[in-house]
Amino acid sequence: MVYIIMRQYVRFVLRFFIKNIEVNGMENLPKNGPVMLAGFHPNSFLDGIITNSIISRPVWSLARGDAFKSPLAKKLLSKIYMMPIYRLSEGKEYLGKNDETFERCNEIFKNDGQVLIFSEGLCSNQTELLPLKKGTARLAMQTWASGMEMVIVPVALNYSNYNKPGKNIIMNVGKPIEKIKFDENNIDGAAIKSLNEKLSEGIGALISREFKAAPAFRNILFNIIYLTHFPVYALLNPFVKAKTKKTVFFDSIYFALLLIALPIYWLLVYLIINALI
Repeated sequence: MVYIIMRQYVRFVLRFFIKNIEVNGMENLPKNGPVMLAGFHPNSFLDGIITNSIISRPVWSLARGDAFKSPLAKKLLSKIYMMPIYRLSEGKEYLGKNDETFERCNEIFKNDGQVLIFSEGLCSNQTELLPLKKGTARLAMQTWASGMEMVIVPVALNYSNYNKPGKNIIMNVGKPIEKIKFDENNIDGAAIKSLNEKLSEGIGALISREFKAAPAFRNILFNIIYLTHFPVYALLNPFVKAKTKKTVFFDSIYFALLLIALPIYWLLVYLIINALI
């Protein structure tokens, strides 16, 4: 229930942050059955938020493990369909917890669910694909070895900019990658390398910088939104820039604060108008 409500609210608020989203290849995404979404990761946790808001079926997302260290945060994030994936930089002692996450992913696949994993494992506002980590391939092979006919669908979000609202976005969805041949009793480096090469080719082909001009009505609509909510943007822009300087989190933090700030602004406007009438 929390996930459903939040997803609808996020879809609405995205109109206040994004001018236009162009979606290509959605016919490549199966309408049912287990799916692993292997995503390009240029814009921190906003990538997962937008992917979730566009795809109709619920999506479980794997996110950096340090966000789950607090029991309260872990509980809240699980309510919105997020699971932790730990990196060596977050502490060697946490790496064993990735097995629990992979087991949870397998349960989701058994129930014909979808899991989003960012195969690069890093985010740097990149415009080209970084080398893929082993996690996506290993999870896929473990799933296939258990007998499930899960498919991997490459996905890439492309942003016209990473540092201000009113951006244009291209979301490209690639053709599914089905089970490759490998020794199910020996998931070795060669098999992982082979699958990663397929994934790199699939995701890389979806990365684009060919942004079309937003339709006229989109420009008009966003300009109206911006003008009527100018105090919110005017306060958030310098604050977020100062807090996220030299990091990849500008868009993500900005949007998170927008989710909170807009209802407060609407309430204040209502109170002021009500007092004047």
